[in-house]
Amino acid sequence: MSFKYSVFDPSNSLFSWVNSSNPCFDSWVGVTCNPNSHRVTRLVLENLNLSGSTQPLSQLSQLRVLSLKNNRLFSSSPVNFSSWSYLTHLYLSENDFSGLFPAGISTLRRLRRLDLSHNQFQGQVPMGELTQLPNLLTLRLENNLFNGTLKSIASFSTLLDFNVSNNNFNGEIPAWMSHFGVSSFQGNKELCGQPLPSDCVNRTALAAPLKEKVHRRPERSNKKLSNGMVVLIIAVDAVAVAATLATITWCCYKYRCFGGAHQRVLETKGGSKVLPRRRSGSSSERQVEAEELVVFEGCKGFRKVGDLLKSSAELLGKGSVGTTYKVVMESGDAVVVKRVRQRRKKDVDGWLRMIGGLRHSNIVSLIAYYNSKHELLLVYDFLPNGSLNSLLHGNRGPGRTPLNWSTRLKLATAAAKGLAFIHGYNKAKIFHGHLTSSNILVDQNGNACLSDCGLHQVLSAPSIPNDDYKAPELMLNSSGSEDGGLVRKYTQKCDVYSFGVILLEILTGKMVVSGESGIVSLVKWVQSVAKEDWGWEVFDFEMLGDKVMEEEMVGLMQVALLCVATLPKDRPKMSMVNRMIEDIGTKGAKNGGSRISVLNDFSLDSSPALSDRNLSFNR
Repeated sequence: MSFKYSVFDPSNSLFSWVNSSNPCFDSWVGVTCNPNSHRVTRLVLENLNLSGSTQPLSQLSQLRVLSLKNNRLFSSSPVNFSSWSYLTHLYLSENDFSGLFPAGISTLRRLRRLDLSHNQFQGQVPMGELTQLPNLLTLRLENNLFNGTLKSIASFSTLLDFNVSNNNFNGEIPAWMSHFGVSSFQGNKELCGQPLPSDCVNRTALAAPLKEKVHRRPERSNKKLSNGMVVLIIAVDAVAVAATLATITWCCYKYRCFGGAHQRVLETKGGSKVLPRRRSGSSSERQVEAEELVVFEGCKGFRKVGDLLKSSAELLGKGSVGTTYKVVMESGDAVVVKRVRQRRKKDVDGWLRMIGGLRHSNIVSLIAYYNSKHELLLVYDFLPNGSLNSLLHGNRGPGRTPLNWSTRLKLATAAAKGLAFIHGYNKAKIFHGHLTSSNILVDQNGNACLSDCGLHQVLSAPSIPNDDYKAPELMLNSSGSEDGGLVRKYTQKCDVYSFGVILLEILTGKMVVSGESGIVSLVKWVQSVAKEDWGWEVFDFEMLGDKVMEEEMVGLMQVALLCVATLPKDRPKMSMVNRMIEDIGTKGAKNGGSRISVLNDFSLDSSPALSDRNLSFNR
């Protein structure tokens, strides 16, 4: 009641808070109590336009969840968390809190989620104290005035959701943080290092001469040079120019003779980048451009290597396979061209012809390739709607359109169909070998399609850079060789494991980490949560905006955990996984109208506080 009297409530949202009633028995808005101790353990007052001081709430010493997001609240004295030692979830985002980082953070040993974003906090963040919180999963500090470096942060063993964008942090981003993505760090002008495009090494190298120039200005001298000195300087300059010309001539000769012209710097053509191409200065190079591609069903309007090299193109990215371009042909048709870095020496054409024969509605088709001694170009259909990875993880935050449950289930079903088709194709025992959420693309009809199928057999090195997608048996037997030592150990059950990790991404909304020391993988985290009763803690809170069928999510989680079993023999075949997922969707469609959601008594918005309510699905 002291809090109610201290704030301005223009909409009378706290009308049910009256002295003559009891907060634990009379349904006060936003208040939840422990039924045994009759103490307030949960206070959720979001989007109510409240303004005033939160100081009286420090008396609620038994709070587990406190969410005050999107109000205009502040603290009349420096914010201190020490009185809330039982807190597991704390959301103070989008308010008017200011001052230094709240004191007492190290006393919140049970804290899992901390969101102080979109306020006016300033000063340095006590990184050392934060690393002492053993259960912290979320740390959101974006859109404040914090400063200092991030380097002092030790590697969090549990952190899955992290954002410090739009502050005043400086220095290098620690390597273990790079998997959080650019959006977690952008808006800090003095930050550098991966995943930001600003290179700390180059920045230092450029800054040093500038500093030296500022602090070491040459002293002016009125002394004139002698005639002999002038002649000596001219002679030295002449020798230097001659040596430079000789070096350039020799380099040009070597560059032309040994194929250096093969990799031209990207030029611009009508505002678009042009695919690196050979010069046509020699007859042998003109002959290469005239050589025919090996083409498959669906290849339209081009047959020669020169048709690709002369077309305008856009660099899409560089990955473990090679460099990828979107190429627009003269006809206006768009294709994707992958320039592969390395490949195995044995039977590349045989594998590529087999891959080129794969035709399925949930597979990105290889429509042509060019294979020579020096170059391997792979040409695929272009799909316009990005990847599953970008749909799940891209631009999370205000203004984002969440990926709803029905769309996620549709994409999972389509991807399972495509992978099951590959595993059963012509009894060839082929596999995908490079399965990640980034290699599941979305076509113009919203269907999931697997890309880079079968390239693992073509490449000379392991093609999954992210350890969390790798099956445990690959991690234990990671010896590789030029003749494909690791390829022999890869089986279709490894694909099943990778697919299970992708299902966990779909269900949790969490990014897959890259296996740095000290960071808990997504698989291990979900397996640890699954030992308890499943609640919304494990599922992506963005799906709360959906009128979802929670039984479908639990069903898909069970399938995912079967796929990520430690031993290959304990994982189902992909054909069985496909049938199980199709069965989840079919039953959901039949029973959707009559099923009752356990969330009906809550406001189904995107509130992270609501997503953390412990709800049991085992009814």
